[in-house]
Amino acid sequence: MDGKPTPTPETTPSWAAGFRRRIPFYIILAVLLAALAGILTFFFLNRLQANALPTARALVAQQDLRPGTEITVEMVETRPVPEGLLPEGHLTDAAQAIGRMLIAPVKANEVLLNSDFSGERGSGLSARLPDGRWAIVIPAGWFASPVPQVITGDHIDLLAYLAGQPVEEAGLIVSSVEILGFDGASDHPDQLTLAVSIEEAVAILYARANGFSLLILLQPEGGS
Repeated sequence: MDGKPTPTPETTPSWAAGFRRRIPFYIILAVLLAALAGILTFFFLNRLQANALPTARALVAQQDLRPGTEITVEMVETRPVPEGLLPEGHLTDAAQAIGRMLIAPVKANEVLLNSDFSGERGSGLSARLPDGRWAIVIPAGWFASPVPQVITGDHIDLLAYLAGQPVEEAGLIVSSVEILGFDGASDHPDQLTLAVSIEEAVAILYARANGFSLLILLQPEGGS
């Protein structure tokens, strides 16, 4: 032994170990690049769509709505709609509809119009009459039984019977007549406003004048 210190052996750097240490960095970088690419694609497609098809805000029904429905905030929302598809008189804000009553049926995703509601010009009773129909008001006292709970837009049948006659003589004198409105509570109205043809009006008048008992029948939703 000459007493000289033993030199420390040289080692080659481990590239595999260095790569493993950098893996989290590469993963984070890949995620950030993917997110950036997604954001850029989103803005590009939105810009492309806006340039290709001009839109405007419109108030749209979120569900099917029946005549007589009072609009609440949950029933409507504003959406961008292609300008070329917007009808005249469309609403643009929920405040224009909330608390108002519909006089026409509205389907889900349909744009709401001023003319769909009561209280607008051109939406009076005469404007709401179907083609070939006239309005007639019938007091609840004309019927042989209480009027069932109804809303505007319901349809009814009227059954007539003359006391003392065979039961086979009872029959419908009008069918599927639309209720345009009513006075009083919906579960106990004082009178009904109906949309009838001239022939149906004559049949009701004849039955009433000749002492027939009238029974009102409320049709199920969607018709009989």
